[in-house]
Amino acid sequence: MQGFGQRYIDAHGTTLGTINISANAISRYITFNVPTSSLGAQPPGAGWGFTVVLTGQDGFSPDQARGFAPTPQPFLFGVCAPGGTAPQCSVDPNTVPKAIDVITPPGVSQSTELNNTLGPVILQDVVIP
Repeated sequence: MQGFGQRYIDAHGTTLGTINISANAISRYITFNVPTSSLGAQPPGAGWGFTVVLTGQDGFSPDQARGFAPTPQPFLFGVCAPGGTAPQCSVDPNTVPKAIDVITPPGVSQSTELNNTLGPVILQDVVIP
């Protein structure tokens, strides 16, 4: 789901159906609905997993996600603040996952899950009990 265009697509860019999006300023929730039929033969239930990632949108990037620079720049997020000395500050910004926030399963910290100095970043889903 993205703020501009309201497209519901798969990883290959194929449209899967319509998406309805609403925001509530009081609860601060954003809700979206997609056709159940687009999710497969059975509706979501116990055992289904979902991965939720917040990125910054960039309408000029091929993947529509805002990129990173070593430090914050106009229209680019910073890997680190100026003068940062953490190990992540020395990585190539083009290898940083384009994620600002993720919802992790219990026992998994965001800082570990998104840390590409520990190896490839693999996002873990939150499973419906």
